[in-house]
Amino acid sequence: MLDFIHYPSWKYLCTIVSFSEASFLIDILQGIKVSSFKLKKIFYESNVLPARNPIYSQYNYQTIGAISIDDTKSKRRSGGRPSIKGALGLDLESGEAFLLYLGAVKNWSEALSHIRDNYNISDEVYAICDGDENLQRHLEGYGYKVQQCTNHFVKTSMYYLWKEQYPKGERMKLKKEISRIISTLKNSVKKHRIDHDFARLEWRIDKTQKELLLIANELLSRNKDSTTAKFILRTAGKVTLFAELTTRVIQIHDTNNHVEKLMGIVGQRIKKNRQSWVDKNLDIMVNTIWQIIS
Repeated sequence: MLDFIHYPSWKYLCTIVSFSEASFLIDILQGIKVSSFKLKKIFYESNVLPARNPIYSQYNYQTIGAISIDDTKSKRRSGGRPSIKGALGLDLESGEAFLLYLGAVKNWSEALSHIRDNYNISDEVYAICDGDENLQRHLEGYGYKVQQCTNHFVKTSMYYLWKEQYPKGERMKLKKEISRIISTLKNSVKKHRIDHDFARLEWRIDKTQKELLLIANELLSRNKDSTTAKFILRTAGKVTLFAELTTRVIQIHDTNNHVEKLMGIVGQRIKKNRQSWVDKNLDIMVNTIWQIIS
C-alpha cells in the first residue's frame, strides 16, 4: 500500500530526471530507499497513473481552429533516430491551448490522422510549423492552411545560404534584410490589429511578398539552382498568412514557439545524457509525459 501511494509521484519524477537521480532524490526527500532498478520496473510495468502536472487546458470538445506542430529526434538502441511528434491545438475564440498529440511514430500521417479522428477540427483550419517541406506537404494534404513560422523562415534561409557556401558577410547582410522585412510586417500587424486599417495592412502584405521575391530572384540570378531561393519562393506566401488572417479579424501565432517549448520538455528527458531507447520503453516514456502535462 505504501508503494502504491508513492508510485504516481515517483513516475512523474522519472520523466524529469534519470532513474538513478530519482532514486537519490526519493531517498533524500522522502526517506525511502528504492533502487533505480525497482524504479525502472515500476515505471515500465506498473499501471498506476503518474501524478499529473497539467500545463495545457483540458480538452472538452472545443473546436480546434489551428494547430502548432513540431518534432524532435531520439536515439534508438538498435540504430536509427525515431522522430517524436507533438501537436498543440488552439481554440481561436478562447485562446486556450490543448495537447492533441505526442508520440513516436514513423510519419506525419499517423499524427495527423489521430488529430483528425479524435478532435473537433474547424472546417477552415490553420497549422503553424517550421520550414520542413515534407511536413508542410502532409499538412496541406489534410486540409490545413500553413503558416510558415517567421523565426524559422529566417533561420532556414540562413542554413541554406550556409549550405551554398555563401561568405559569412553576405549571409549576415541577407539575414539583416530578411529580418527587417519580417519585423516590419509583424509590427504592421500589431498596429492595424488595433486601428483596423486593413487596407494599409494588405498593402504591407503585398510589399512583403514583393521584397522577398526580389531577394529570391537575386539569388537565382547568381545560381539558378539556389536552394535558398527555392525555399523563399515556396514559403513566401505562407509566411504572411497570419497577417492575411488579421484582415479577417482572425488571430493566429506567427511562430511555433509554443510547440517548440513542448518538444523541449520532451527532449530534456528523451535526450538526457545521449540516452538510447528500445521502442517499447520510448513509447511508454512519451505516453507518460503526455498523461502528466495534458
